[in-house]
This record gives sequence, C-alpha cells and structure tokens, in this order.
Amino acid sequence: MRRPVAGPMGEIQSSKRSCTAASRAPGFIPISRRVHHRFIIARHTAGMETFAHRIIGHRSKRLASSAWWAAHFQRDLQRNWTVPWGHGATLSAAEQTRIAASIAEFQRGESSEARGYLAKSARFGADAGDPMFHPVSQLFVEAENVHAGLLLRFMQQTGIATQRRSSRDGVFRWLRSLSDLGWSSRVILIAEIVAQEYYPCLRAATAHPVLTRICDRIISEEAAHIRFQVERIVGIETVRSATWAPLRDALQSILMMGTAGVVYAGHHRVLSARLGFREFFRQVCARERRAVRVMRALRQHQAAAERAPSLESVPGS
Repeated sequence: MRRPVAGPMGEIQSSKRSCTAASRAPGFIPISRRVHHRFIIARHTAGMETFAHRIIGHRSKRLASSAWWAAHFQRDLQRNWTVPWGHGATLSAAEQTRIAASIAEFQRGESSEARGYLAKSARFGADAGDPMFHPVSQLFVEAENVHAGLLLRFMQQTGIATQRRSSRDGVFRWLRSLSDLGWSSRVILIAEIVAQEYYPCLRAATAHPVLTRICDRIISEEAAHIRFQVERIVGIETVRSATWAPLRDALQSILMMGTAGVVYAGHHRVLSARLGFREFFRQVCARERRAVRVMRALRQHQAAAERAPSLESVPGS
C-alpha cells in the first residue's frame, strides 16, 4: 500500500491505489474473507492510524487559525459515514459480555456537556479577542457528543444498558475542572490519545457491522482532535513563563502513565482483543511523547516569530 502524503492544511492526499483515507470516503476497504481477522482490522484502520500519526506531526511549525478549525469540525459533522443501521445483526452472548460495560463507560465519557470547559473557553476567547475561539470549542464538544449519540443508538439497538455513574469518568471530569483552560485541554488530550488505541480494539472485539463503522468514524475524527488540543494548549499557555510549560509537560506525562494503567485495568476485555498491557502502555505513552514534541516545536517557532520583528529593526541586520 502506498503511504498517504499530508497536503496543505493537514488534509490527506492519497493515490487511487491507496486504502480509503480516514478523512475521506466512508466505504469499507474490500478485503478477502479468507484473510486472518487481525489482518482485516489492520487493513481497515491503516489509513486512520497513518492519519493519526501524521496529523500530530504535520504543520508542526505553526498554529492553525480558529476559523480553519471551525471549517474542519463543520466538515466532519456534515460527512456521511453511512452507518448500516438497518443491517439487523445482533451481538453474540460472548460479544455482549466482552464489550457491554466498557462501551457504556466510554459512551458516558463522550457525552459530557463540558460546561466547565466551555465556560473557560468563553472567557479565554473574550480576553484574547478571538471571536471564533469559543465557537470552535463548541464545535469540538458537539463532535464528541455525536460520537456519544452513535454509541448510544448502537447500545439501544443491541440491548446494552447505559451507565449512569462511573468512578473513572468522575475522576477524569474532576481533573479537567482543575486550573485553567490549558490544563483542561491537557486532560482532554490524554483522553483523545487513549481513544486512539481503544476504538481499534473495540472494533477488533466484535464483528457487528454497525459498531465497526462507528469505530471507523471515531478513529478518524479523534486523530484530528489530538492535533486540535495540542495547538490549543500551546496557544493558551503562551502567557505563562518559560519554565511553566515544561513542568506541565512533565505532569501530563505522569498523568498519561497513570491513566494507561487505570484504563487497561477497567477495559482489558476489549483492549486485549488487540493489545496486551505492555503494548497498550507503550503505545499510548509514545503518542503522548509525540504530542509533547510537537508542542515544543510549536513553542520554539512562536518564540522565534516573536523575536523576528526586533531583529529586523536593528540597523544593518
């Protein structure tokens, strides 16, 4: 398979022979039924995983505008993924046992109204004089709620009960409420990184066509959400001292490691469909380190851009 190439503004350009890119047409990739199940999962998610990796590193020297992100989220919300709701397939007893509690907890996490996050966003947007900043935050929350709605509809169709309370989700929401918008975005970033490993595993844990299609969409869209939060963190935290950002980077990494252990303990039935604990831990931490590297590159570029006018004003420079 020819590797996709990242084009302007983070869009993915691929040849006609390539797998369908995650951000484009919604059709499944045709693969022989004789191919091993794990290989099928790998082929189906290959474009999405490539997109997830590249969108973190692409445009690593500058921040996209709020208007660009607004257009991106609007495109995602309008894209038709043709989920086969009328297929009529049911979950086996083994599949139900394996995924029911796990998917219910993730559905609850995706369904947050994020009132605290949005309140912080409104204040920051007003202070920064960016009229599109807060509307983009609202579009981001709406995108997450769309994922929650898809999962909820699937749960209702297959008889999976919703989860009214979750101690893990409660801790996550508490962590998100601490401190400023930058810290809230870091906590959300960790959740997005976990999602990039969780949903391919959920996809591998069941053959239900509706759920696999929902997972395709979430895997695709959450990849861009990682880049969005990375840029938000850098843009929001520019007002802090030079020593503050590395400290927060370190705290974020510690939180990522703790989260990885807690998530695997609570969702091992689903995650073990593709990943053992060591592999899951290694992969989420590697994603988090890539995100931190991009943050540092963005900060360095911003610092250089701020110094450039003063250098230009020096005679003879």
